[in-house]
Amino acid sequence: MKVIRLPDAATFLERTVTLRSDEPYLTNVMGSVATSIANGIRHYDRQFWWVIEDDVGVTRAMMMRTAPFKLVLSPMPLEAVAPAARAVLGDDPEIPGVSGSEALVEGFLDTFTQGSSRHLVRTIERRLWIYKLGPLAAPAPTPGASRLATADDLELLTRWWWAFALETDIERHGLEEGLRGALAEGRIHLWHVDDLVVCALGTSPVVDGPGGSVVRIGPVYTPLEQRRRGYAGQLTATVSSRLVDQGHRVMLFTNSTNATSNGVYTRIGYVKIDEIVECSLTAPD
Repeated sequence: MKVIRLPDAATFLERTVTLRSDEPYLTNVMGSVATSIANGIRHYDRQFWWVIEDDVGVTRAMMMRTAPFKLVLSPMPLEAVAPAARAVLGDDPEIPGVSGSEALVEGFLDTFTQGSSRHLVRTIERRLWIYKLGPLAAPAPTPGASRLATADDLELLTRWWWAFALETDIERHGLEEGLRGALAEGRIHLWHVDDLVVCALGTSPVVDGPGGSVVRIGPVYTPLEQRRRGYAGQLTATVSSRLVDQGHRVMLFTNSTNATSNGVYTRIGYVKIDEIVECSLTAPD
């Protein structure tokens, strides 16, 4: 297996078209992040892009890191894991953690930590379930209607995006830049009752491939005082239906421990297809 570091997001998108088409859901985050960077929507101080080729030059796996976030692994053959870890040790030895399927993450970190000069403790921070949309089931009707967010909603959405990040303990870096980009591209939807906005939903950039396009839903946020009224389910179903009508496949991530969210999404037709872990690397106490 040969690990190749690529110069930029656009090259990464070109070199991974077939692999991303074969694994549209498990590579979607890498595809959407690379698309945002290539289109000038997101910016990072440091970017790392790799592909892993077999002996006949076929791309079998890919990896991405946009600092300060964790390294992201695509599905890959087991024989690619050790070469991948050794390449990252050479190119980006200060990674703060790894995201991917648990078996690949563990194998990767076995090689990485053995070769690292750092003394590291690995901790699984969260398990994320990956869902794709099956046949959409309409939720029970709730009052209100959906609309696209506008620049007038920026102040409210900024508060809500920060509240979502604090509740879910996700990375905050670039949060407001990503929000502004999504707002400018028409990727934020609201549910409102009369003039009161009660729920917000974001979507990823469209990730295109030979097998079709995929859009990822998230975040979905309802303020505490408006929860358990069906707004998140209604907005998710409404936006999902529109995306399907536009010809996209639709997916989302949930925290495996959030029974409420998992229940909402499965009731409207989302089907769990896989699980990934986010594992941090820290110095021992």
